[in-house]
Amino acid sequence: MSDLNLSRILNNITAYIERNETKCETELNEFFQYLVESEVQGLALITLATKGIQPKQNILKQGSIEAGFVLYWIHYPPEEVLKIIDSNIIFKTIFNALKSEAPATRISQVEYQNLMAIVETKGVPWNDGTLFGKEKYEQLDPFWLISALNYALNLMSPSDIVKFPNNVAYSGQLSPKPDHVGSDPVIGIVGDWGTGLYTDKNGVNSSISPSERVMNDIKKNHNLDYLLHLGDVYYAGTDYRPLPFEEWLNFKVLWPDQGKDRNFTLNSNHEMYGDASGYFKVALESDGPFGHQNGMSYFSVNYGKWLLIGLDSGYYSDSANGTKFYMDGAIGTDLFNQQIKWLESFKEHDGPIMIMSHHNPCDFTGDVLDNTLWKQVTDAIGTPAVWYYGHVHNGVVYTQLKDGAAIPYIPTKARCCGHGAIPFGNAWETKSNIDYYAHTPDTVMGAPRVLNGYATITLHTDGSYDESFYESGNTVAVYSRHWSVNDLQTN
Repeated sequence: MSDLNLSRILNNITAYIERNETKCETELNEFFQYLVESEVQGLALITLATKGIQPKQNILKQGSIEAGFVLYWIHYPPEEVLKIIDSNIIFKTIFNALKSEAPATRISQVEYQNLMAIVETKGVPWNDGTLFGKEKYEQLDPFWLISALNYALNLMSPSDIVKFPNNVAYSGQLSPKPDHVGSDPVIGIVGDWGTGLYTDKNGVNSSISPSERVMNDIKKNHNLDYLLHLGDVYYAGTDYRPLPFEEWLNFKVLWPDQGKDRNFTLNSNHEMYGDASGYFKVALESDGPFGHQNGMSYFSVNYGKWLLIGLDSGYYSDSANGTKFYMDGAIGTDLFNQQIKWLESFKEHDGPIMIMSHHNPCDFTGDVLDNTLWKQVTDAIGTPAVWYYGHVHNGVVYTQLKDGAAIPYIPTKARCCGHGAIPFGNAWETKSNIDYYAHTPDTVMGAPRVLNGYATITLHTDGSYDESFYESGNTVAVYSRHWSVNDLQTN
């Protein structure tokens, strides 16, 4: 980072802190309130780990379990993270400001240490499979605090966030590769894959990371025509910010290029933490595998009767929802509606529509109630036939979606495919309305982890399609089905 940029960012942070002290700023207070709400889930996790008592549904609606220990870490920063903070003047300034203003944590040091002792050898799965353990990318990995500090920097210096581009969105026709002539295009889908090639001391075979195992399977077992990433590069998809070069090292250089115009990647909450510069300036640079996206985070492609739409559900997620940490997806606001207007142009499409996004259009039970992303998309184009998404670190095929209750039935085929690399465990929340969820024990990485995975789809010109879900190490699909034209919702 240049001295000029460093000085500018520090001035922005200082000015923000001064305004907050005079009560002119509310975002930092909202940020702390979100951490307080999230810590309720953190306390529930402690109860689950120590007493085996699962939290009530209303607790799961508050904040986010992913931020459940951030407030504690602000007051009691892990030593290994504090070294990074102390070595970076921007993070040190932000951290000191947060620590001086933050409300007290309700998690005691004794409770935290007891929890760490419990997860020392065996992690604790949350309702959706989120795994609480000490290893890298498990939810008690202290380096998630780096994500929170990057997010706080966005609040304090919003001018650093890359401006939402106004280029022409990519629109193309899908086709098989030249050596696949006569067949329909096969698309690989992997989500939340940007972890890099990390090792894990708890793994029986720690020389190969989950991301590498999944991608090796994709390359070995499938001759794909296209490969699509549903977003998330960790910890914050950074370019120049700490930890620097994540978008490059943990994602872009590891991506198996399928050839010109045959790779797609979506924006996400974690890439937004790093001011979106990693996503827009590194992943989408013009001479890279995603260059045909023209610097845009949304796109459309056709094949026969099919319309496949990729959406940016991350950029406007906070401003549309009034939430924090870009956790709840959205594609725009009343004021910033560029993507919404673009999506509305497809409302009269004659055939099935498949949506791809990072964020989930429903909660883990398959309920779309109060989901902004679902409402914005369906208001724009009606009910899509199929929706693939990541964000939730699991693989789930829903039998049906619901709107508050099991009835009325919503015909969209919803598929969570966010299990590309992040460690996760066996989810324990209601699973009555699904055809498949990932829960095969991972004998390589050890209990209580389950296998990471990916999906493939084959589109047919008549508007039917085939889909399959795979788990790492298995050449045979664990879930596979052909969907006829009559099976699918069309506008």
